[in-house]
Order: sequence, then C-alpha cells, then structure tokens
Amino acid sequence: MKPLNKKGAAPLTNKDIEFLKFLDRGSYQGTSTLQLPERDKLRKIIDVFDILFYLIDACFRHFKKRRANAGRVAIKNLTNALTGKFPDVSIDFSKVRVLEGLLAPPCGAMHHTAGSSILNFSWAACTQCNSNCSDELMAIIYCPERRQFWCEQNLGIRRSDKFCTIEVPDEFEGTEVYVWLAYRSSDQRINSCSSYMGKALITKGDDHESV
Repeated sequence: MKPLNKKGAAPLTNKDIEFLKFLDRGSYQGTSTLQLPERDKLRKIIDVFDILFYLIDACFRHFKKRRANAGRVAIKNLTNALTGKFPDVSIDFSKVRVLEGLLAPPCGAMHHTAGSSILNFSWAACTQCNSNCSDELMAIIYCPERRQFWCEQNLGIRRSDKFCTIEVPDEFEGTEVYVWLAYRSSDQRINSCSSYMGKALITKGDDHESV
C-alpha cells in the first residue's frame, strides 16, 4: 500500500498513470494522486484483472500450452474484454476468448432451466472447410466469485451430434458461472477458438426455462 500524503491522497508513479491511461484508452487526464475512494476502485479493477489472468492461465495450463501463449492471449483479452472507463471498469466475459485455434469454433445456443444444474446446447451443421464431423466438443466453465475453473475435454460429443447436455459440477451450486465451448480434432492435434455461450445462475428449486 502506498503511503498517503498530507492531504490523504496516494501519489501515483509513472507506471500507475500509464496504467490508468490504458484503462481510458489513452485519454486519462487525472491528477498524479488518488483519493481513498478512487484507490479502492483501482484495487477492484486490479482484482478483476487477476480474475481474467487466472482464467486464461488456468485454461492454457489445462491444455498444456506454453505459458507464453497464455500471457499473449490474456493481454489480447484485456484489450477486447474491458468495458467502461476508469474508475468504472469491468470485464465483459462475452468478449473473453480462453482458447485460440484453427478449427471452426462452435456456433449455437445454450439453454438453462432455472433451478437446475443442467445446461443444454444445440447447433446447426457446420459447412466451413476447417470443420470436421468428427471434431470433439470441449466445455469450459468458470466461476469468478470462487475463482473455480472446470474443463471437460472428453464429453463424448462430436460436431455432427448437434446437441449436448452438460451437468454443472456440484461445487458451482449457488453461484453464477460463465460458459465456453470449443472443438478439438479427433487426433487431438489442433483445436478451435473458444465460443462464449452465456452465463447461468446454478441453483435448485425453480422449473421455468431461461436462455
């Protein structure tokens, strides 16, 4: 924690100011000090970044990618997924890409029945040249509240199946989760970019359907 000056403000270093300019896409015109409320908001922003870096790093570690790749993708995600301007900056998870690859990505819809841990996915046939009927579906789930990450590479679902049902693990009950799908080739040599499918509040007790 940086020491406060006599006016109760924390002095900013040149790196701090550059960071704030990054948050404001280069337009930050603030002072070289931050009062307590602004410092608290900046701390929350850094926490948000920690969540994003954790998600990308965990995903790439899971798929045994080089950490350098994870870092590069994470930086790209920061640029694409940031929304708002300082001090009201947050992550738009719909713009987060947790995997990059050459295969055609999933393109479909997610359906969640409130009060259930079941997620249903459906998609149309893909006719792109970089897709194969034998491509295998993978699911990625992340809970920012608990910083828990779950990935299943062996769902037993192929691109040609056009439908999939996934039961969210019990440890996510009572939390909001974000969901991505991706494909890998049947020989497991290449994968697609991930596709954000949506978010769902995993609870029990209701029975109406939402999308």
